[in-house]
Amino acid sequence: MPIAPSPPESARRSALAVGTLFFVNGLTFSNWLPRIPEVRDRLGISNGGLGTALIGGGLGGLIGSLIVGRVLARWRSRSVLVVAASLLAALLPLIAFVPTAITLTLVLTCLGFLDVFNDMSMNTQGMMIETRLGRSIINRLHGMWSLGFMLGALIGLGASAVKLDIRVHLTVVGMLMLGTVVAVQGRLLASDNPPTPGDEHGRRRMSVMVVSMAVMAIGVGWLEIIPGDWSAVLFRDVFDAGRWSGLGTVSFAFAMLVGRMSGDHVLERIGGRRMLTGAIALVVVGTVVVVAAAAAPVAVIGLVLWGLGTSVMFPQLYATAATLKGVSAGAGLGAMGVGQRLGFMLAPVCVGALADLHTLRTAIAVLIALATVTIIATRRLVQSPV
Repeated sequence: MPIAPSPPESARRSALAVGTLFFVNGLTFSNWLPRIPEVRDRLGISNGGLGTALIGGGLGGLIGSLIVGRVLARWRSRSVLVVAASLLAALLPLIAFVPTAITLTLVLTCLGFLDVFNDMSMNTQGMMIETRLGRSIINRLHGMWSLGFMLGALIGLGASAVKLDIRVHLTVVGMLMLGTVVAVQGRLLASDNPPTPGDEHGRRRMSVMVVSMAVMAIGVGWLEIIPGDWSAVLFRDVFDAGRWSGLGTVSFAFAMLVGRMSGDHVLERIGGRRMLTGAIALVVVGTVVVVAAAAAPVAVIGLVLWGLGTSVMFPQLYATAATLKGVSAGAGLGAMGVGQRLGFMLAPVCVGALADLHTLRTAIAVLIALATVTIIATRRLVQSPV
């Protein structure tokens, strides 16, 4: 008669499975990011038109964030995660077939809607596994997302460099990702933790923290989405990088990976407050380098600093939102996700509009300055609710 695995061994297997799905999720969107300029040029739209189309991902995510808490309260996070991840992989290739900017917006809206369910259920699984293991793994799980993001960006960069048809490229990637989801789904945790009870005073305090996290998530969302969406455009239009315009996206993704893989260790050594202070400083310095750079290699250095700073911000917000007293993990993550997705929705259209009015450098500088001020203004309430 076979012996059932001990809880730690079972938790490790679940951690490997959910880490794989973090990886797959990162891979999903980054494959097409280095090819955004090609999609823009094929559709014959301006940077402003591109920004408007890219708003679809944020819009879909915002809509999903408003209902994801109720969905996760009714259905298990494992079921939601498997369905969402499978549909994301299956629908990704549609980006390569859209005939107009409007249809691109619709496709990105659907993908953004599905991604929020994938995102929140994935993090719910991660936080439950972290509890079973008895140690912090949330930064490393997000590091797996960054690893997938970086690999996807490299694949997209390589596909663009060899002029591989984007329809073939994204179709093959989608099929491989779908197969991976099917292969690991059985190792996810089958049941979710019940909400932690809390008193009325505690719920009022948590309400303040949830609102603060939502506002802070807007700022952090801008820090993460702007280099992902606009680095390739910046390198092609400003630095004349040609077919290597995806180099900026890859540099940022690599820095995010390094920061997240080491984030749990840094957190244990210096604490969350010092880590966030250092992260903000890195983002500010990196942004200044990027917008002031005279050549692509200098901008790469700035994006590396920017990515290192941004890497540890969202994992800590997720960890806090998933463990609020008196609410389920899904409800807490959903509230934070509203701010996150609102930030994702606003950033592309704001950058595109400002770039058309002035320059892309100016647009990036203004938006990142606003994001940094927002994060600094809300960080105390996020860490110490009153």
